Amino acid sequence: MIGWIYDLGFLAFGIFSLPHFLKRLEQAEDPKRLVRERFGILSKESLFNCPAGRTIWIHCVSVGEVMAAERFVRLLLERKPHQRIVVTTVTPTGQRIARQWEQTRLKVFYFPFDVGFAVRSFFNKIRPALLLLVETELWPNVIAEACRRKVPIGVINGRLSERSFRGFNRFGAIFKPLLRGIDFFLVQTDEDRNRLLALGVNSQKVQVTGNMKLDAFEGNGQWENDRRTFRPQWGFHPSDWVLIGGSTHAGEEEILLQVLRELRGEGFSLKLLLAPRHIERTAKIVDLVKRHGFKPALASASEQDPSFDVLILDRLGELRRLYAMADAVFMGGSLVRHGGQNPIEPAACCRPILHGPWVFNFQDLYRRLDEEGGSVRVTDGKELVFILKRILANDRERNQLGTRAYETLHQLQGATERNLKWIEGKL
Repeated sequence: MIGWIYDLGFLAFGIFSLPHFLKRLEQAEDPKRLVRERFGILSKESLFNCPAGRTIWIHCVSVGEVMAAERFVRLLLERKPHQRIVVTTVTPTGQRIARQWEQTRLKVFYFPFDVGFAVRSFFNKIRPALLLLVETELWPNVIAEACRRKVPIGVINGRLSERSFRGFNRFGAIFKPLLRGIDFFLVQTDEDRNRLLALGVNSQKVQVTGNMKLDAFEGNGQWENDRRTFRPQWGFHPSDWVLIGGSTHAGEEEILLQVLRELRGEGFSLKLLLAPRHIERTAKIVDLVKRHGFKPALASASEQDPSFDVLILDRLGELRRLYAMADAVFMGGSLVRHGGQNPIEPAACCRPILHGPWVFNFQDLYRRLDEEGGSVRVTDGKELVFILKRILANDRERNQLGTRAYETLHQLQGATERNLKWIEGKL
């Protein structure tokens, strides 16, 4: 009875979320396939012929989780030659990346809607021996079905933000039974572990193993070569200073444009690369740049007019490698109360990182970077101008910041190997 009530509630929520789902369909390379698989309908051609009990199902919500899991998946295939793996995602962008990994023993599908018939159909088709949830994505029907079939469930690269913790606590009648259904949690930080324990999870089930996203980036010593190569390709002059605003949110572009104005007034030949977190905001950002009296350019243009002041990155998947050409990077989501974006990519490129006070989404990582001298915290636009002026004028300080960011990243790596060893003991 409870299952039917939940299914009806989920379907009602689905109707309410229809505009968002239609946008996802527009982003998908094969919209019909997305719909089929989300209803648990998998074609015979897309499946491998594997005996029951030989498949590990790894669920990654979107791009971030997919990138975190990539090295883990590749090592698992390498070390377990008879193991087969199914990877699922919710978003088309995550699906697009994960499908690049497909091979004889690895298949990629969309995650089924969390309604009983879709979940049962999906389980019947892939017959998993183990379900691994990347980070903390809890779906009642999926967890209940895995428990009914006696399929062990684990969370890898687990994280539980303060905001999520408050929500789990507020709706404890729903979430605490779900947490009890999970067999183990391999989490990123002590804070994540403590929050799970406060929700009643058995301490024997929770291990702190670190953040697998840190293992997705390996420095190759090529950032200076990349810098010299990328800058002309993107319309920057060798004498330009380049500030990247990475994954910015509404309100932060305004601040960065004011920073650009003030630093130019101080004599810096500075150009700004804005990479909004949501590229659908591109048109608004173009208008904003023009209102500030600057000349915008779009990264999607076939050729760049080098007279631009602000380059707007309106394509997905480019920012990761473009950090290498920055003289300094401001990480978005931190001067507004969003919680900060992931600083791993610029740290891997040995770039100096600046951020605002609101970094609770990656609190432990930013704390370590700040403590080790790999990043600088600013409180507002005025302080951002002050710090940028200082580090752009000081080669030694700028290079030290970038080097310490990379060294801190290197010190924190190893979570993928720790998670893999722990799970190999369970297979």
